[in-house]
Amino acid sequence: MSKFFFHNHKFANENNNKKELIQSSKTNIKSVVDINILLNRVKLKKKNEIKQKVIFFSFTISAVSIFGAFITMIK
Repeated sequence: MSKFFFHNHKFANENNNKKELIQSSKTNIKSVVDINILLNRVKLKKKNEIKQKVIFFSFTISAVSIFGAFITMIK
């Protein structure tokens, strides 16, 4: 699609034909997958998620307790 612009008393034709490159993927290649590596990766992800949850809840509980202590000190 061509577009015409009028700028500085000149017409410019802009044609934006972009070609998309199609990447071919080879699906015939067989690779060896070690199930133990995959299971260990899942276990590590679960451990990290549990650690993050514990840290989040501890910060939340400490923030609530500090806020409560601050409120009791004001009264």
